[in-house]
Amino acid sequence: MFLKDGVIVIDKPEGKSSAFVDSVVKKRLKARKVGHIGTLDPFATGVLAIAVNGGTKAIPYIKTERKTYEFEVMFGKRTDTSDKTGTVVETSGIVPTDKEIEAILPQFIGEISQIPSIFSAIKVGGKRAYELARKGETPEIKPRKVTIYNLEMIGENKFKAEVSPGTYIRTLAEDIAKALNTVAYTSSLRRIKDGKFSIEGSVSLEDFEKIADNLSSVLISLENVLDDIPVIPVSCQDAESLMQGRCISTTFIGENGRYLASAENGFLEVVDFSDGVLSPKKLLRSFLKEGE
Repeated sequence: MFLKDGVIVIDKPEGKSSAFVDSVVKKRLKARKVGHIGTLDPFATGVLAIAVNGGTKAIPYIKTERKTYEFEVMFGKRTDTSDKTGTVVETSGIVPTDKEIEAILPQFIGEISQIPSIFSAIKVGGKRAYELARKGETPEIKPRKVTIYNLEMIGENKFKAEVSPGTYIRTLAEDIAKALNTVAYTSSLRRIKDGKFSIEGSVSLEDFEKIADNLSSVLISLENVLDDIPVIPVSCQDAESLMQGRCISTTFIGENGRYLASAENGFLEVVDFSDGVLSPKKLLRSFLKEGE
């Protein structure tokens, strides 16, 4: 089976790491290389985009500027992991009403400062924070600026948030509780959108293993993944030059900036265009096999 390069969106199950999902996809497809776009903590479920083969080269160029989560909060208790997998370390008799919660949500809209949980997937010294925390270590995590674009209640103690990359929902839940003079932990967390990747276009890990021999329904091509980058057609001869790292002149008329150079033989490369010259940046695909 010749496997095209692209991205597969998996609905990650609870209790599995993003790296575990990578390993399942790689083994089932016999892929040369895979890599996920936007890590999910083991506790979380939902959208996890997996780049396959040449798709991994495209990861730096894939925009995932906004992410959307649905989550549920248990007020009145705080755990050491900030979610239901941990041990309760603090309790409070204050359980806010829906009206009280809705009244303080606007103060979290916009740019805010967060200190992610030590049980998050953030890397500290090259290792995941939660891996260090589970060994009894206390990784030092510095505050970070994040943006909350939208935050609303969608049910009793249930929320929907559209946020910037790097936002930690479990920390957001704890901060909401602090604003209400109580404590809380996140009892469920589901990512329903990550940039252009959505839960509607995902496949469960179980179903993926059943349909992996017929990927046409789930594999997103590089052209579609990078459809926000304009395309410049090039000849096969020019494609060869770009593949060898040489700049080429072109009669293309357009604004200077980043483009995808594409040839009829399937060649695809990220290039910069400036004053009539194309400069190669990243070769994504050299060619497609005949018949593909």
